[in-house]
Amino acid sequence: MSKSSKIQIYFYSILIFNIIWLFIFPKPIKNFSPIIFAIPTFPVFALSSYNKVHEFSTALKNTHPDLFEKYVINYGNIYDRGKIVEIGYITKNEDFENLQDANLYELYNLCKQFATLTIYSFIITIFLGIATVYL
Repeated sequence: MSKSSKIQIYFYSILIFNIIWLFIFPKPIKNFSPIIFAIPTFPVFALSSYNKVHEFSTALKNTHPDLFEKYVINYGNIYDRGKIVEIGYITKNEDFENLQDANLYELYNLCKQFATLTIYSFIITIFLGIATVYL
């Protein structure tokens, strides 16, 4: 089983657990569902996304310095400036999509997946909070 599949199983199992939590428990306990969902998802995925971008940038700098120089971020906070690349969270980056190195491509996919799951977990936490009011 790939790491990507394990991450998705982790995310969806916590989501299903919280949806079941909403329908099983009475009102005072039900109100903790967004907190129970947010703690093991949002910070875990946000920090993992940040770490994977650093890992991908370092590996890219060592194997493809030309691509690293093309996409390096020269703005932002002083600690990351010139050390990480813009992987294109919203749009597809054709240079990274066509990487021949399997390890680099897997790191690229993990970066995008962690960033996506960070956004999903934030939005779902909001919806779980709204659901606790109406259920």
